[in-house]
Amino acid sequence: MATIKTSFARTRQRLMTKTGQSEETVDVEYHYEKEKVFSSEERMVRLQKNAKKMIDLYKDLSKAMSELSSDACDLYEESDPLYRPASRIKEMSSDMEKNRQVYEENMTTSFQQPILAYISQYKEIRKRTEECTTRRIDMDRYKNDIGKLREKSSSHVLKQKLAPTEEKYQFCKEGYESLHMELLEDLPRLYEDRNAYFTYLLAALVKGQNQFYESMANEWHNMPQMVAGINDQAGKDHPQVITSVGTSSASINIRNDPAFKANASIKTKQTSEFQTTAGPLAKDLKSNTPNDTSNLGTVVQPNPAFQHTGKQGSGAQLATALYDFAGMDSTELSFKAGDRIIIHKKDGEWMEGELHGMRGLVPANYVQL
Repeated sequence: MATIKTSFARTRQRLMTKTGQSEETVDVEYHYEKEKVFSSEERMVRLQKNAKKMIDLYKDLSKAMSELSSDACDLYEESDPLYRPASRIKEMSSDMEKNRQVYEENMTTSFQQPILAYISQYKEIRKRTEECTTRRIDMDRYKNDIGKLREKSSSHVLKQKLAPTEEKYQFCKEGYESLHMELLEDLPRLYEDRNAYFTYLLAALVKGQNQFYESMANEWHNMPQMVAGINDQAGKDHPQVITSVGTSSASINIRNDPAFKANASIKTKQTSEFQTTAGPLAKDLKSNTPNDTSNLGTVVQPNPAFQHTGKQGSGAQLATALYDFAGMDSTELSFKAGDRIIIHKKDGEWMEGELHGMRGLVPANYVQL
């Protein structure tokens, strides 16, 4: 491991090289071959990772298929005609997991393990290029030191330093040139070998996928015949069976009733907000069907509190609607963003407003006076 002093000297040499204060040994061919290999390494790593993703995705697919088939089978009684295809899907999910395990084993031994071993060569060559760079920096800095010492060779002390420095330079130079020549041979060799080696991996990938898909196709082969008489496109047109939104009791916003507000003076009315044939909340609503609203019993009547002459009172103000608002019943005024509303009375969270001759309650936080 390099000492702190050596690390500092190397950093200083890099800085001096960048600022043009020291010469740098450059080999264009070496850098070209090195970049080609590094690019090939990135591609190999991506191939390995994506192949691993496929193995993991099939594992997730098998799990999802197992859960889906179990739920589908539970929907039907044994006497139902669709119980057989549903239970067959459940059986196939188990077979799918077995086929997936075979696929994973094959891909691990014929693809994953070999490519990881092959990538280790790239990791090793990268370490060697880093060592070569370190040796080059040391060689250049000792060469630079020798030049400075020779310029000041009149000093006896400097002359004593010159010989050891030249010896270090020679060691670094020989070490650099030896590794440099080795890399000039190994880098092109590794780069050219990539296609020949990946031929085996490509064959393993294709055969592994084909084997898995064929096994699954054989499992599913007879399934379409079991549901041949069913229109698989009819689901998008299947009608809803619950009470529609427009006629559901849930659409009545009972929490806007004065009983739920701290200051309820504005919304206190002489006429009930909801007049029904069986009480204020129409308990018999639950007997309604989605397409039958004849016994809904809800009679929304105009509220006398909001009947007016159409004239703006002396105490009225104009407000601008900030957002769209759809009233839940006849007591609430509907409006669009930008509408100019006449405000007759302000009190708490609701105000009495008028728009286009219609009068009703306006939420205070929806308008700006």
